[in-house]
Formats: sequence, structure tokens, C-alpha cells
Amino acid sequence: MSLPIFWRIILGYSVILLLGSGVAAYSIVQLGGLSGTARSALDSENRMMAYQETLTEAFLSEARYAGRFLLTRADAHHKEFRQFKEDFKRYMDEMTSRATAVEIKARLLRTDELHLRYHELFDQEVRYIKAGQPYAQSRYQQEREKILDSALRELERLRAQLQANLNNKLETMERAARAARNIAIAGTLLLIGLGVALSLLISRSITKPILELTRRTAEEAQVPDGAVRTGAIPEIQELSETLAHERHRIREAARSQAQFFDDLFEQVTAPLTSIQQRLTYLKRDLSQADGHEENPSLEVIIKELSE
Repeated sequence: MSLPIFWRIILGYSVILLLGSGVAAYSIVQLGGLSGTARSALDSENRMMAYQETLTEAFLSEARYAGRFLLTRADAHHKEFRQFKEDFKRYMDEMTSRATAVEIKARLLRTDELHLRYHELFDQEVRYIKAGQPYAQSRYQQEREKILDSALRELERLRAQLQANLNNKLETMERAARAARNIAIAGTLLLIGLGVALSLLISRSITKPILELTRRTAEEAQVPDGAVRTGAIPEIQELSETLAHERHRIREAARSQAQFFDDLFEQVTAPLTSIQQRLTYLKRDLSQADGHEENPSLEVIIKELSE
């Protein structure tokens, strides 16, 4: 494929740019996932754990004021008991609406059932007290304590489950961060290697035809009148054709100059040879006429014409 030098460089840098953009996009997506997981951990598990602690405190407060009411029969304690019951219900509804895992919903449902059973027993005791009827107070108290212990154990398991979910999300974040780091390192090394390889490839694709052009131009005997084929780079091929044209023009000029000097030499030497011959004849005639006396001036002229 015939590509100019400009497009060879542009395509090389475009490949590096595309790969760099891919690595950057992957890192952005991974970081976005990490951000979403961290936000979920903060907005969900941490808040759910805070609600669990508040839920536990509300249930304990209910049990505390229930006991005080049963001992003192004070309406103020019963009112506080009802207030903590409403708080428990509000926190339970909030946690149920936020819960997404099946295990969390199941434990909340179990806790809510125990809470309702506790209130059923307490309400029965209140009715007996208000009616002035005797009842097995110790048995009701033992049942309420068992229910409270079961609910507290269920809330503790709920807290452990929330902590496990938080740890799982943190481990997911760690794995994603490790994968993003490894991909970034591998991508960086790949880009460096690819950049070096493309630089060498582009440089070789440019320098090799130039070196070939230099070598073939020096060997004029191999390509006397034509352009050297230098590969698929238009600029270097154009340079080769230009050099071939100039070489042909110089050779034609040299041939014309040589022909001109040959013609000039013939035009000059022919009269001189004729003059030399005439002087030789003149010398011979003079020698015969003067009795073999030589003329020094004539000798010098003949010698110079011979040279």
C-alpha cells in the first residue's frame, strides 16, 4: 500500500492514541464502578448498621419501660413505652425499604415477628392489670425475656450479616482496584512497546528506501537512464525520478559539451596542421634555394606548431 510519510506518522500516532484512549476509558469505567460500590457501602450498609443499633436500643428501651410500668403502673412509663414502640416501627420500616438482600429481609421479618409477640404478651398483662385480674406474672415475664433475647440475637445476626455484606463490597472494590491497576500497568507497558515498535517501523520504512536510493544512485552503471524503484513511499519515489531526470539532463549536457570541444578541436587543429605542412614545405624550398642555410625563426615556428 502506497502511503505518504505524513499519513504513515499520523496512522502510527492514531493507533497509539486509540489504545491510550481505550486504557483511559477502561480505567474511568473501573473507577466509576469503585465509586458506585463505595457509595453503596456508605449509603446502604453503614446506614443499615446504624439503623440496626438504633433498632436494638429502641427494643431495649421498650423492655425497660415495660418493666417499669409493670412495677409502678405509672402512665408516664407506658407513654414512653409507646413512643419507643413507634420509633422501633419507624426504624424497621426504613430498614425494610432499604434492604435488598434476601437474608437481610428474612432477619428483619423474624425480628418484627418477635417484636409483635412481645407486645402481644405485654398488652395481655396490661389488660389483666387494668381489669384487676390476677395472672401468672412470672410466666409472662419469662416469655417476654425469651422473646427479647431471641430478638437481640436476631439483631446481632443481622449486624453480622450487614458487616459481611460490607466486607464483601470492600473486597469487590479491592479486586476491581487491583484489576484496574494491572490493566493500567499492562496498558502503559503495551503503549510504550507499541510506540517504540511503531517508531522503529516507520523510521525503517522511511530510511530503508532512502538508503536504497543512495546506493542505487551511486551505482549509475546499474540504472543508467531510469529512476530507481524505492518502494511504496511517493515522496521518495518522486525524489528518485527527479534525480534520474537531473542525472539524464547533466549527462546530455556533458555529451553536448564533449561534442562541442571535439568539433572545436578539429576546427582549430586542421588549419594549424595545414600551416605546419606549408611551413615545412617553405623550409625545404628555402633550404634548397639558399644553399642549406637554416632560418632560426622559421625553426621556432615549426616547433611550436608541432607541439
